[in-house]
Amino acid sequence: MDDDTVDISDSEEAKASVTRLLKAIETWATKESQKNELEMTAFGAALASGIISFHDFTSKDCRNCKQLVGAIARVKQHLEKEHKKFDSEIDKMHIKFAQEMEELDLKIIRDRKEFKQYLISLIYAEEYNKLRHSVTNIYETLDAKSRYEDSSE
Repeated sequence: MDDDTVDISDSEEAKASVTRLLKAIETWATKESQKNELEMTAFGAALASGIISFHDFTSKDCRNCKQLVGAIARVKQHLEKEHKKFDSEIDKMHIKFAQEMEELDLKIIRDRKEFKQYLISLIYAEEYNKLRHSVTNIYETLDAKSRYEDSSE
């Protein structure tokens, strides 16, 4: 290629298009992070799905999208709170069931509904834990990149 050849991917138009896409993602994330708890959890699941490759964002992108980093921080905090809530519930049930198991000499637990709730809480705690880890990884990547100054950008 000669000097007059333009690489479409590196053109000013392509860069402007990427900037518009990032702003659209930032606007979407900001709106999603201000919704109710169930929708916030769904937002975390959407982020964790990997449909957006946050690891490909440059440091400059992250510095220019502070609201995106903030939105992800809010969902991260929500997921941590939910995980802690279910984890605490499980801890309380462990104590109760340990006492019951001793009382019943390893027989079937009396209250099947309560045990079913325990199993449901275990499932939710694990799901929130997975989402929390995934969103935390995204947040930490974007936050670190937003703080990184690269002289070549």
